[in-house]
Amino acid sequence: MTAKALGHRVATEAKKALHLTLYFWLWFSAISLLTHAILREHGLPIGSWGLAIVKAAICAKFVLIGQAIYPMQHARGKDLWGIVLPRSLVYLIVVVVLSMLEAGIEGAWHGRSFQSGLAGFANGDPIYAFALAWVYWLILMPYLVLGALDHLWSRERN
Repeated sequence: MTAKALGHRVATEAKKALHLTLYFWLWFSAISLLTHAILREHGLPIGSWGLAIVKAAICAKFVLIGQAIYPMQHARGKDLWGIVLPRSLVYLIVVVVLSMLEAGIEGAWHGRSFQSGLAGFANGDPIYAFALAWVYWLILMPYLVLGALDHLWSRERN
């Protein structure tokens, strides 16, 4: 691979990471604001929005890792759901597993055991973990569907 090709690939990946981070940040900020409003807290949740951008960047990287492991296959004659649904579930699993790993590492970083940090994932509540995974999946779907449509449209134009 030439230096020019490598530079182009790095720039393309950085652009994808930035777009995905911004996409997740908009979702996470909206969820944070909604939670803030439901709990009737006063003031704006500025700190939560800062955490939302960090979490968005981490989730974006996790999704990009999932896409590198299991890239989207675009086959003629295959319906959109047949393309997107299996990958969305794989990407969701990657995001959840890596988020759990992140919780364990965060626990170890703060002087607790890895297992203690892992047990704190989703506040240790399986229903909360399921709800979190469901919301992540709902956030992933429009991104993946639009990406698949963009790929199909650009292929038809050429």
